[in-house]
Amino acid sequence: MGAVVSMCTEPMKRRRAEKDLDGKVAAALRERARSRQRTFRSVNSITMRLPRFKDGLRDIKDVFDQYDEDSDGTIDNEELRRCLGKLQVHMSDREADDVHRYCDIDSRRNGIQFQEFAVLLCLLYLLFGPDVTRRVRALLVFLFGLSGTCKDISMAIDRHDMEEVSFIHVSEFESAKLNYVFDELIDAFIFFDHDGDGKMRRRDVTRRMNEASHQERTPSHITAQLFKEMDIDRNGKVNLKEFLYSVIRWAGHETEDDASNEGSP
Repeated sequence: MGAVVSMCTEPMKRRRAEKDLDGKVAAALRERARSRQRTFRSVNSITMRLPRFKDGLRDIKDVFDQYDEDSDGTIDNEELRRCLGKLQVHMSDREADDVHRYCDIDSRRNGIQFQEFAVLLCLLYLLFGPDVTRRVRALLVFLFGLSGTCKDISMAIDRHDMEEVSFIHVSEFESAKLNYVFDELIDAFIFFDHDGDGKMRRRDVTRRMNEASHQERTPSHITAQLFKEMDIDRNGKVNLKEFLYSVIRWAGHETEDDASNEGSP
C-alpha cells in the first residue's frame, strides 16, 4: 500500500517543486534582465560560444565525478545533499528534495546525470550568486591539489569540511571562468525569452532566428526541430533548465543514452 501511495504522490511533489522553482527562476531572470546590459545580439553570437561553453564544463565534470560515489553515472538524493553541504548551499531536506526532482530532467534514470548537474550549478549561480562558483573552484583545488589515489582523496574530503577548504587560495581569474560560462548561458536564454516570463516559445525562436534582415529566413522546419529538441516535456514552452540542458548537450557533453541521438542547434 505504501508503495502505491508513493507512486501517486511523487508526480504531485514533482509538479509542486516545478512550479515553485520555476517562479523563483523567472523572478531572478527578470531582475537580471533589468540590471544587466544585453550580452547577445544575434543567434550566431550564441552559436560561436559553444566551444567555450564546452571548455568551462570540464571543471564541473570533475566535481560531478567526485560526488558520483558509486560511479554509476548519476548523483542520487543523498549524494546531492553531501555535495550541497560541501558547497555551503544551505537547504532544508525538503528544499534539497525539490531541487533534486526539479533537475532530474531525464526521469528514466534514478538520479541526476552530468548534464543535469551542470544545470543545477547554473541555477544555483543564478539564485545564490557567484559564491557558488568560488566554492566549486576551491573544491577542485582541494581535490586535485592533493596527491594520492581517488580513495585517498575521498578520505581527505571526509576529514575536512568546506569551511577549511574555502581558505584555499583560488584566483579571481579561475573563479571568473565559471562565472563567465554561467553568465553567458543565462544571458543566451534571456535573449530568446521575449516576454520575460521565464518561458521561451516557438515564436520566440523563429523571431530571433530570422530577425537579421540581411540573411535568408531560416526554414520553418529547422526552427521547429530546434524548439522540439529543447521542449523536453512537450508543453509548448521551454524554461531555463530545459534550455541549459539542451545547450550543454549541443556543446558536446552527452550521456551514454544521448550518444546515439542526433541533436544540434
